[in-house]
Amino acid sequence: MEIVDVVRLIAGVAVLVVGFGWAGRRLWFVYRLIRLGQPMPERVSGVWSKVRAELVEVLGQRKLLQWTGPGVMHAFVFWGFVVLQSHTLEAVGEIFDPRFHIPVIGDEAWFGFLQDLFTVLVLIGIAGFALIRFAQHPSQLGRRSRFAGSNLDQGWWVLLAEFGLLYTVMVLRGARAALGTLPYPDGAFASVAFGRVLSGVSEFQLEWLAAIFLIAHLIVFAAFMVFTVHSKHLHIFTIAFNVAFARKPKALGKLEAEPIDIEEMDEDDVLGVGAVEQFGFKRLLDMVTCTECGRCQSQCPAWYTGKPLSPKLLIMDLRDHLYEKGPHLLGSGSSHGGNGDAVLSQPLVAGSRDEEGAVIDYDVLWTCTTCGACVEECPVDIEHVDAIVDLRRYQAQMDTNFPQEAGGMLRNVENSGDPWGLGQARRLDWAEGLDVPVVDGRLDEEVEYLFWVGCAGALEDRSRKTTRVVAELLNAAGVRWATLGTAESCTGDPARRLGMEYLFQMMAQTTVETLKEAGAERVPIVATCPHCFNTIRNEYPDFDGHFEVLHHTELLARLVAEGRLTPRSEVAKRVTYHDPCYLGRHNEIYDPPRAVVDDVPGLERIEMPRCRSRGFCCGAGGARFYMEEDIGKRVNHERVDEALALEPDLVSTACPFCMVMLDDAVADKTARGELAEGQVQVVDVARVLADSLLPVQSVNGDASHPSATAAATDAES
Repeated sequence: MEIVDVVRLIAGVAVLVVGFGWAGRRLWFVYRLIRLGQPMPERVSGVWSKVRAELVEVLGQRKLLQWTGPGVMHAFVFWGFVVLQSHTLEAVGEIFDPRFHIPVIGDEAWFGFLQDLFTVLVLIGIAGFALIRFAQHPSQLGRRSRFAGSNLDQGWWVLLAEFGLLYTVMVLRGARAALGTLPYPDGAFASVAFGRVLSGVSEFQLEWLAAIFLIAHLIVFAAFMVFTVHSKHLHIFTIAFNVAFARKPKALGKLEAEPIDIEEMDEDDVLGVGAVEQFGFKRLLDMVTCTECGRCQSQCPAWYTGKPLSPKLLIMDLRDHLYEKGPHLLGSGSSHGGNGDAVLSQPLVAGSRDEEGAVIDYDVLWTCTTCGACVEECPVDIEHVDAIVDLRRYQAQMDTNFPQEAGGMLRNVENSGDPWGLGQARRLDWAEGLDVPVVDGRLDEEVEYLFWVGCAGALEDRSRKTTRVVAELLNAAGVRWATLGTAESCTGDPARRLGMEYLFQMMAQTTVETLKEAGAERVPIVATCPHCFNTIRNEYPDFDGHFEVLHHTELLARLVAEGRLTPRSEVAKRVTYHDPCYLGRHNEIYDPPRAVVDDVPGLERIEMPRCRSRGFCCGAGGARFYMEEDIGKRVNHERVDEALALEPDLVSTACPFCMVMLDDAVADKTARGELAEGQVQVVDVARVLADSLLPVQSVNGDASHPSATAAATDAES
């Protein structure tokens, strides 16, 4: 054996042993950390859905490709490194045999071509990512950069290591090509071209060149592997597991929680999450899988309007705390040399704005609108909203720490059954002068739909007008419907999003029982409020409430399509539509609200830049409707500014809370003289349809308008 062979063998084996040993130790530590999390048995079931998710999300790169440029480049790099692991496999074989090739396919021309093709594509991807990082550097864009707060140096080290892997292997393959030992002389076009450059080098020099770059490649590979498991790049090992254990089809709509039985609780039981190890194991897996790409941050309405919440930074802070606290929990001391007592006693969430030293600041937790934009955008299926609500549950239920102004809402929901404390007796005030059928006992056999009015639709002045319009439209279409009237109560949505899970479960059990007693399982429930819609549809099944639920725009679109409602009067206006988060992202209902107005004559509908799955929140979700917004720009003002840039006559939506928030923003601008009085109106899409179909006074909520029978006759004439 020649000396070059001895050097290649000893150095190569040593590099691999050290690299795999070091990286393996870190992976074992991360695995043990994740096992600290609480069991989530429902995440283990559903094998075929997991297989499909791996094929679509991981191999197919579906969510990454939603951002075309970065997505294509990531696909180049991802698939490139899947294919190019064969380079490293060949390098390992060459430690023992300089003529090694992979069995069966290792000397096929097509395989050599594939390797060199993906080498080029990965280089293109690396160059593209470098340009993106320059163009979107926080020093240039500040908070508008999705990389703000990320570990920027780690990103550059990743790109450098990826380039180092390709450079060292191409020199190695070029030397093999010049020596005549490259197994694909007809396919590996780049390697053969590199070999021609080295054609004047002596055989002795080529052998040493190949040995040196073989060892260099293995050193870069081992160092990159060790770096990866100690950095944000760890996701390449964990993403497959994170996708597999993610909530399907996505972690929006319902929230997860264990049933609460106060009478069965003891002093050791905890509601919510007050320490990092109290999270479910999937939440810990989320933390170590975060790539710090900032897609979530770029879409977050709180971050965009100058508030301290960034879903990315929230997950990063929790991850860093997990890494700091984990060794103490595992009984192995601190991996960072920190003070164990200080780490173990550090509060997870600040109890007030003045409290310092907590992992998560007070306003980070409470400025979230639970709009779901972060979850929608995350390419590795991190469940930010669930983590935030987990933290809120502990603060609200165990420590009674939440924004003061929300306390009144909670008391009203518990005592009066609605957030405003107006009581059940006011539930039918909206129907004054209307012929509204109310369920007496159980639904009559001829009833087609149960109209769930909701708290806002029954009690909030502007939303009442929408409720009246919807009732008029149903009557005009000849729909046989009924409402529960004073038997309705709050679904509990604002309590659940605020973190008061126990109150939500009380309200849910009561409402499910009421609906069952009324026979609501027999007919579809129609709701005008996306929050009620989402709760009854997605969350009540956990309380044995299995109901078919429609949003009013779905029913109206169906009635228009069937010809039971036919718009006839021209509405010569320019309208834009705001997607409510709990109708759009949380339930993927985008087309029916648009379909309601698309057939209205004379109407010009224009889309805002941020629409559909990338729609921008109004600021009301997550119980924010009941809390003050005193940091940064108001979210509803940001949304209205975007709408006004299109110069619309109408800003339409399909949610009572969105309508109030947007209308308030328009009113603020009008009061400041930025808009003329009545220049822009905020309306529900039902009103746009009604303007083309019903007498005007019905749209304006005038109690003196014609009866439903007259409206129906007028619509048909």
